[in-house]
Amino acid sequence: MTTPRLLSNLPVEQLTNETDYLGLLDKADIIKAILINNKEQFNEIKMFSLYGEWGSGKSSLMKYLQTELKSDFNTFFFEAWEFEKDENLAYSLIEFLASENRDALGETCDEILKFGGRVLRGLGKSIKMNIPLFPGGPGVELDPAAFVEEVSKEEELTFYKALENFKKEFVRLEDKIIAKSEQKYNIVFIDDLDRCEPEQVLNLLSAIKLFFTYGEKTIFFCGIDKKAVEEAVRTKYGEVIKANEYLEKIFDISFTMPYYNSLRLLLNKYFGDRIYESAGVKLKMSGWIEDFLVKLDFTNPRRVKKVLNKFALLRNVKKLNVLDDFPNIDVDEDNNSLFETLLVFYLIILHEFYHDFYNGFVNYSYKKVTFNRQYKKDLQSSNDSVRPYYLEKLSNESLINTPFKQFYQDAAILNNDDFVLTICPSNFEELVKTPSLLYRKSFIVKGNMIELNFYNYLMLNIHVLTQDKNLSASTFKSAKDIITRAL
Repeated sequence: MTTPRLLSNLPVEQLTNETDYLGLLDKADIIKAILINNKEQFNEIKMFSLYGEWGSGKSSLMKYLQTELKSDFNTFFFEAWEFEKDENLAYSLIEFLASENRDALGETCDEILKFGGRVLRGLGKSIKMNIPLFPGGPGVELDPAAFVEEVSKEEELTFYKALENFKKEFVRLEDKIIAKSEQKYNIVFIDDLDRCEPEQVLNLLSAIKLFFTYGEKTIFFCGIDKKAVEEAVRTKYGEVIKANEYLEKIFDISFTMPYYNSLRLLLNKYFGDRIYESAGVKLKMSGWIEDFLVKLDFTNPRRVKKVLNKFALLRNVKKLNVLDDFPNIDVDEDNNSLFETLLVFYLIILHEFYHDFYNGFVNYSYKKVTFNRQYKKDLQSSNDSVRPYYLEKLSNESLINTPFKQFYQDAAILNNDDFVLTICPSNFEELVKTPSLLYRKSFIVKGNMIELNFYNYLMLNIHVLTQDKNLSASTFKSAKDIITRAL
């Protein structure tokens, strides 16, 4: 199998069946059909959102829509992050729309910038003027002082007069854009909001809702990280309004990005057709890794791509044969180890995104401190004989230097507390107590759960280790050392 090309984190400019690693086309075509077939309602429905976490593929999907809708819409793509340093994104958006159509607008371009500046410059500066976004909801905050700065001494122009003029000029802008083309509707895609400061995001969304929806043939389609916006709403408005209600009022129609069920398309690009069998289950390596990542709750496509790129680099290092005790990871040959491939994936994830946990992996000294702290909390109800037993176990580091192939040759090694303490979370807050030994016990951890997810996966799928005939002389310690040296 030819080593796959490294994948870029940039949006896919031309989304096709061959480049659709994330399974976006089905959702994109549904949205496309909805937009094309409901134009007559655009005098009432103006605001659309596409919810998805950072790195989920929103930009790729919207780029596809922009291309596919060109025969039905005048399309504009506003990448908000490029204007993050501007005074406010709302004014940057009106400048962007004007500059994209300056050749056709004539004096309308200057007028909309003039009145737009007067209306939008004060956005978010103070709480001196408040225009409700919707009944019972929060208001857009405008600073009259900033507005006054935009008005020359010779002019007598109130804010509301400037707003009325802006409304008229926006309609003229819309009409002139339509007049110069064969398309009768405009769509403005707004991307990269999840890379902007929360205050900027709220100001832009509020301004679009209040000031940019005067026309009857222009809609706005925003890529939104819902969690980030909800947190910004809570920070700014507190209990005045619920975050979900804010988004519901801002957007008329919302869509959601596909979830992790399409990871196989991405993983298939990296792995061949070789079948790995364990406990009677036969799957391609991409299937095993997909299940593993889902169980870890590590499914963000952008992060998965980064891990895959790092894994590809390790494949190349393995082929060079320059490091001893290299894990027997999946490469373009038979007899590779399923367990060691999954373990290396996990170590890359920790190394790239959870470095504290990476440092704590098979770190007995760290776990000993954690156990001592937890033991003191439970001292009243604990048996004094328990503490020295577990401390002794945490002083035995032999398993981190035990070759993996020995686990296959002597599976009894796994049926003791030493193994469980080797792979258990480094920051466990509590050990769920049972009369039995630690084997298959549960842990309670604080914060991110990925260490616990890994432990639970291995305990429930211990066969990936005990039945792996291709385990090498690598160890937990040497595998971690190689990740540290190579990455």
